[in-house]
Amino acid sequence: MANPLDVVILAAGKGVRMRSRIPKVLHPLAGLPLLEHVLSAASSLQPATTVVVVGPGGQAIREAFSNRRVTFVDQGEPLGTGHAVLAAREAVSAPLLVVLPGDVPLVPPQALQELVEFHLKNKFIVSFLSLELPEPGRYGRVVRQEGQVVRIVEANDASPAELAIREVNSGIFCLSNRPELWEALAGLSRGNAQGEYYLTDLVEKFAPGGGVGALPWSPAEDLLGVNDRLDLARLEGILQGRLARGLMQAGVSIPHPQAVYLSPKAKVGQDTVLWPHTYLWGETQVGEGCEIGPGTFLLDSHVAAGARVWFSVLEGAMVEEEARVGPYAHLRPGARIGRRARVGNFVEVKNAQLGEGVKAGHLAYIGDAEVGPHANIGAGAITCNYDGIRKHRTEIGAGAFIGTNAALVAPIRIGEGAYVAAGSVVTQDVPPYALALARPPQHIKPGWAKGRGESDG
Repeated sequence: MANPLDVVILAAGKGVRMRSRIPKVLHPLAGLPLLEHVLSAASSLQPATTVVVVGPGGQAIREAFSNRRVTFVDQGEPLGTGHAVLAAREAVSAPLLVVLPGDVPLVPPQALQELVEFHLKNKFIVSFLSLELPEPGRYGRVVRQEGQVVRIVEANDASPAELAIREVNSGIFCLSNRPELWEALAGLSRGNAQGEYYLTDLVEKFAPGGGVGALPWSPAEDLLGVNDRLDLARLEGILQGRLARGLMQAGVSIPHPQAVYLSPKAKVGQDTVLWPHTYLWGETQVGEGCEIGPGTFLLDSHVAAGARVWFSVLEGAMVEEEARVGPYAHLRPGARIGRRARVGNFVEVKNAQLGEGVKAGHLAYIGDAEVGPHANIGAGAITCNYDGIRKHRTEIGAGAFIGTNAALVAPIRIGEGAYVAAGSVVTQDVPPYALALARPPQHIKPGWAKGRGESDG
């Protein structure tokens, strides 16, 4: 923005109707806290300072956003929105303040930018975004006379005639940082049904001098807030629908959009198919021409072009071009599956790199390892990477063959082209192209089982 401004986000509300010990702004929407969505929208204004006002539960909010460049202000006992903005007075200095509720997560950057422009053009002291709802419920009503805003009346304080008004306050304000603004905030009264200092009372204070304006915004769903878990579920549906539509319009196939769950930070390439019950959470990226799902959960993972992942869980993993993962595989942080590699059912990979064309078809654990190209990991094979104190690395050379139920006790290296016989417990390095056979000899006792279990009597 050309004009310097500060942003104040109100995050001190107890969220009583959420029936939760978790601060309301930390409840997730599309896998991200509500406050994360608001901060993202606020950042589009390029504010000089972003202030987050917290109250009870504030420490949890501080910890959750400790890596963000924001200033936290403790409101103390929450005594209303006016009291919250007043608490931020020493933290702001720009000529404009944009005040955002921490529980209105879908507000688009364009709405904030237009509000600032509207405020500046009309030289208001107080302006806000309004919306029209067929059933306004708990929202504060915008009272107009001859088209001009004269006050906002909260639902608990409204008369029957005022409750019939459909234009309501979004809680998103633009304020001019002037001495008279702070004087008015300091002079607010708690003489209302909630016993709180209402920020909305500023409207009645400055309206007589033409210092107030309301900018109606549509669609109304952009400005909906979260008061309870029903609201949270409603907004989840709205946001997921928007995210799915955006991907489909960009060339992604989603046969059943209502059964796919997306993060706003997820990216998907053209001609990829997202089958039902697929979750793309966090900063997951999927390339072109992939098949993801059904029944797949990807968190902060990358899947390259042409790969297929189904009925599997990926956390912080990388799947390279044309690889195949699943069904029922688990790729943990640090897993990297090479080009055209195959990780099958009930295979777990953690902090390990599998080279091009590696096959781990079923029932294996590969942890803290590097597996060379075209190696084969048999069913039940494991890398024994943890000695109870430290983790150790396993290296498996290109083209090596690890037999069924083999246990590789790290630190260990299996050379290129080497074979490890089924059932072996290998504790020493195996040279290239050698055979490691480490199991006790088989003993057969003829007739031993004959008559076993028969009664002596």
